[in-house]
Amino acid sequence: MKKLAPIVIVVLLLIGAYAFLAPKNDSPQTNSSTSAEGSEESSQTTNSSTQSLSRTTVTLPNNAAPGGDSNSGGEESEEQIKPAAEAYTSAEEALAAVLKGSKDYDDSILEQFTLPDPNCSWCAEFYASARDLTTNPNTPQEQRAYLAEILAISGRLENIEALAESIKNAPSNEAADLYAEALELTLGKEDVTTFLGDQMNSTNDNLREASVAAVTNQGTKQAAELLIKNLKERGDPDGYYSIGIGLGEFIPDEEALPVVQDLVRERGPEAGLGVKSLLNAGMPGVRALFDELEHSSNVEGDKALLKGAGDHINIEDDILELANQKIAENRNANTVELARMIKELAQTAEQPTDGDQEELQSLAQ
Repeated sequence: MKKLAPIVIVVLLLIGAYAFLAPKNDSPQTNSSTSAEGSEESSQTTNSSTQSLSRTTVTLPNNAAPGGDSNSGGEESEEQIKPAAEAYTSAEEALAAVLKGSKDYDDSILEQFTLPDPNCSWCAEFYASARDLTTNPNTPQEQRAYLAEILAISGRLENIEALAESIKNAPSNEAADLYAEALELTLGKEDVTTFLGDQMNSTNDNLREASVAAVTNQGTKQAAELLIKNLKERGDPDGYYSIGIGLGEFIPDEEALPVVQDLVRERGPEAGLGVKSLLNAGMPGVRALFDELEHSSNVEGDKALLKGAGDHINIEDDILELANQKIAENRNANTVELARMIKELAQTAEQPTDGDQEELQSLAQ
């Protein structure tokens, strides 16, 4: 035992020396630090990728939204609204959609049913049901109003005739007003406009005025002729102008302009309404009116034509440029008066209103 003691001591000394002289292993700490740095770098990379993905997702168009839902993230665009003949396969399906749309007066449904394809296979059945519901007293009022407008914008003569009959046979003034308001929105071709022209002579005030409003909205040569004919037959210089319809509110298209210009050229009692109608047409109508004034032999009498004309002038750059040109030429007193009226309206339009000035002052403070 005593012989082994020195050996044991030597062994212990060797072990202690080895432990003392051996290099310290810092790798766990180093690995921990490296791991933390790597984790932080990984986190930054992940966050950067997430932000990049988020930005990409925000700029995705509706039709590329996750899940393939073309309507997520925004309202349905006009380009996505299909015409009724394409969107529905049966009268039942179309009617269900219309009744649903009536709850919040859905404009997109109205757009679908605006002048639908005349070759629509189920439309006749659909409109028959719509007419029945429109005149059914048990149909809720909001549905009747919506369905009545669906009939008015259909462009189908039988539907317009049904609305006219509904006005005449309405059980109350409220119901008559409902159908009349729909009839005012009528769209259609010559057959529809001709029918409306006939109703402009009706003894029923609601039907007559609604028909005048509907013809006023057409803007065609045929509509202009009907309005002028009715205006002359009635002998009423106001021509419904005081209630916001008729020739004075008519916006003539290119083919209708000469018809209105001819009326102005006659210098009859209706000429003032013709002047307003020409101005409603914008630049083409302004040119036509300048032409009439410049070639008139009754300069003094033409002064009355410009009464109230300012309310119908839409200021545009080309119209203002033309006005400056007419002032420079200074050929006709009424021509210059109209040109100055245009310039004054343009200057007024450029000046801030009292509300605008108050807003600017508040912003400055």
